Amino acid sequence: ADADAGLDYLGIPGLHIAGGQGLAIIAACQLFLMGGPEYARYVGLRGLEPVGIFLTGTDAAYPGGALFDPLGLADDAVKFEKQKVAEVKHGRMAMIAMLGFAVQAAVTQAGPVDNLLSFLQDPAHNNILQFL
Repeated sequence: ADADAGLDYLGIPGLHIAGGQGLAIIAACQLFLMGGPEYARYVGLRGLEPVGIFLTGTDAAYPGGALFDPLGLADDAVKFEKQKVAEVKHGRMAMIAMLGFAVQAAVTQAGPVDNLLSFLQDPAHNNILQFL
């Protein structure tokens, strides 16, 4: 029996994030989708200029320019450094939130929206304490 058969994301019973594909297909998609960015990181963004990719920023990790900063939020250098740190912190918090969704789904066998709705109906009984 499928362990995820009871999960219900977005109202679709048994929805799997990767579908029914095997590990080789997922790895091939990952290689295809991440190959270019990882190659760019390996050779450095400046190394891509011979193939016609020109970036205007001074830092290879943050290339800058109108394509990467259309609203001009990075004009102040001090504010820009704070925004880079905030971006990393927000990314880490998003990863922790996704881990929370995964653990919640594994424990309750229901999606996050279903769990929220059941909690709002009866907060005294539909909470984490029922699983401890």
